[in-house]
Amino acid sequence: MKRDTVNLEPGIDHAKPLTPVNDDQRYIGASVPRGGIERLTQGLGQYVDDIELPRMAHVVFWRSPIAHMRIKSVNADFARAMPGVLLVADGQDLAKVCKPWVATLEHLAGMKSAPQYPLALDRACWQGEPVVAVVAETRAEAEDALAYVQVDWEELPAATDMLTALDPATPLIHPELGDNLCFTRSLNVGDVDETFARAEVVAEID
Repeated sequence: MKRDTVNLEPGIDHAKPLTPVNDDQRYIGASVPRGGIERLTQGLGQYVDDIELPRMAHVVFWRSPIAHMRIKSVNADFARAMPGVLLVADGQDLAKVCKPWVATLEHLAGMKSAPQYPLALDRACWQGEPVVAVVAETRAEAEDALAYVQVDWEELPAATDMLTALDPATPLIHPELGDNLCFTRSLNVGDVDETFARAEVVAEID
């Protein structure tokens, strides 16, 4: 039988079994041990900036400055000519070698999700969405080349208010999905009105 384990530390050849959940396990007011804290406090932690591998390259992104925009053109000729640059790619380049990802969650039946590519294709649908990737031998060279990437874009209407996202006047972010609704979920917990009627005290706030 396979046993779930936690808190594995370098140099420790045994596992600490997970303890069963019970009513006495409280977090507020209790000291909760953090997994891996001994390794980190001893300065043995390894972070992304500490990693160096053979033939390792660095990537930076030109990201959408607004919530919704149409990508009209990308000019990266000057960026490609910069020292240390290995590759400059946009969404069209990666779409030739990468299939889109579609989010699905088994516990959210009927969830709708538009195909997502590593880099935006014709439109960017959220602020910060990556549009162009610059790969170079060093982080500094990648950042220097990024300054020479030119993106011509057009701002499009955005859906920024969750309360009005389903209004007919609100623009559709993904027209192929029919509306801006990702999923619907209902939670039934009994007769609310009856519970209030039987309560000894009801607190209200305006």
